[in-house]
Amino acid sequence: MYVIKNAFVVTMDPERRLIRNGHIWIDGDRIVKIGPATEVGLPSEAYQSIDATEMIALPGFVSTHNHLYSAVVRSLPYGGPEEETDATFISWIERFWYKYLEDMVNPDQLYAGTLVNCLDQIKSGITTSADTVEGSYALPGALDGVDQAMQESGIRGVVGFESTSRLGEDIEKLSVDENIRFFDKVKARGNGRVEAAFNVHTTYTCTTQLIQTIAQEARDRGALIQMHCCDDHWHSFDTTRRFGKRSVKYLEDIGLLGPDVLLAHCSYIDQFKDPEVFAQYGVKVAHNAESNAIFGFWPNMARLIEAGVTVGLGVDGMTHSMFEIMRSSQMIHRIRYYNITMFPDEQLLEMATIQGARCLRKEEDIGSLEAGKKADILLLDNRSAVPIFENNIYNHVVSTCDRSDVNSVFIDGQLVLDHGQFTTIDEEAARQRCRAAALALWQKNEWPTP
Repeated sequence: MYVIKNAFVVTMDPERRLIRNGHIWIDGDRIVKIGPATEVGLPSEAYQSIDATEMIALPGFVSTHNHLYSAVVRSLPYGGPEEETDATFISWIERFWYKYLEDMVNPDQLYAGTLVNCLDQIKSGITTSADTVEGSYALPGALDGVDQAMQESGIRGVVGFESTSRLGEDIEKLSVDENIRFFDKVKARGNGRVEAAFNVHTTYTCTTQLIQTIAQEARDRGALIQMHCCDDHWHSFDTTRRFGKRSVKYLEDIGLLGPDVLLAHCSYIDQFKDPEVFAQYGVKVAHNAESNAIFGFWPNMARLIEAGVTVGLGVDGMTHSMFEIMRSSQMIHRIRYYNITMFPDEQLLEMATIQGARCLRKEEDIGSLEAGKKADILLLDNRSAVPIFENNIYNHVVSTCDRSDVNSVFIDGQLVLDHGQFTTIDEEAARQRCRAAALALWQKNEWPTP
C-alpha cells in the first residue's frame, strides 16, 4: 500500500473537488481513499509514504491518438532528409510517410520506437496512450513488439493495427487478421494495462468492405474502433468523387458510426451538419492540435464541443508534452475566433483527463482521482513564484507547467517514475536501442547518417 500525503489534489471528479493537504491511499492497482488529510487519516497496516508536500496531484493524462513507433524518424525535416517540397499533406504522406517509414519498418524498429515514446510520454505525465500501429510488411506479429514495449514501460495502452487496402488484398487480410489475433492474445491473458482495439486507416486508402469488416469484427468482440477522419480536405473530395457524398455522410451510410468509434483529427468535417451527426451516434474525437497545425490545417473543435461531442487530446508524435498540447489547442482556437474566453483552462484539463478517458470508454476506471478508480496519478512539483490555490490552480497547470515539473507517476498502482527516474526499466539502454534501430532504418532508406 502507498499513501500520498499532503498534496494539492486536483481530482477532476464530477464535483471537480480541489483538496488542499490531501491524502490518497493506493492499495493494489486502485485508489481506496482520497480526501483531506484530517478526514482520511492513515492506514493501520504497513504502507509506503510519498511526501507530496508542495506537489500537485492530478489524474494521469490520456493521449487519444499516437503513432508511437515513429520515434525512429524523430528530428527529420518534414520534407525528409533531402528537403523535398510537397504541395499537400496527401503528397507528403505518399512520398515520405508510406515509402520511407510505414512500408519500411521491421518488428525491432516498431518495438524500439514505441518503447522510447512510451517512456517520454510517461515522463510528461501521460499514463494512457491510444496507439495506431503501422508497418504492413512487419505482418504478421507487428503488434507483439508494440505490446512488449508498452508492458516494459508500464504505460496503459489501447492499441490496434491500422488496416489498409492500399497495398492489395493480401496485406489487407493480414492487417485484419492481426487485429483479431492480438485481441485474442490480450483476452487470453486477462485484464491488464494493454488493451486491443481495431484500427482502420481512412476513407481514401480503404475499401468500403474493409471498413465494414473492421467495424463488425470489433463489435463482435466489444472492442474500440480507431480511424483517421478528415485531417485533410482530400478525404471529402475523394468520397464525393467516388460516392457522391462527404466523408462523414459516407461513414454514416456504411454503418461505421457509433459510440465505440474514435475518429482522429476531424479538421475538415462539415461544420454545419457533422457535429450533430457525431453527437447523435456518440462518436468520439481525438483532437491533435499540433500535428494538424504543422501541416497548415485548422483543427476546429469548437462546433463539436458545442454539439456535445466528447473530444480528447492527442499528441500524435509531435511532442511528448500534454501541457504543450493543451496550450496549443487553446491558442489555435482563440486566434482563429479572436475570442480569449474560448477553451478555458479547466476545460482543457478535462480534455486531457476525463474526456480522454471517455474517448477510450474507460471513464469508469481512469481520468479522475476517485476511490475505486485505477491509481493512475501524476505528481507535479509546485515551483510557482506565486501562491497556488483554488482560484488559479487550473491556469497554473495549463499555462505554466511542463514536463520538467513532473516529479513522479503512478500507473495501475505502480510507482513507475520516482523523482524523474524510472523504477523498472533502463531508460538509457532503451534510447540506445532506438538509436540503433533508427540508424538501420535510415541506412535502408539511403538517407544521410552520421
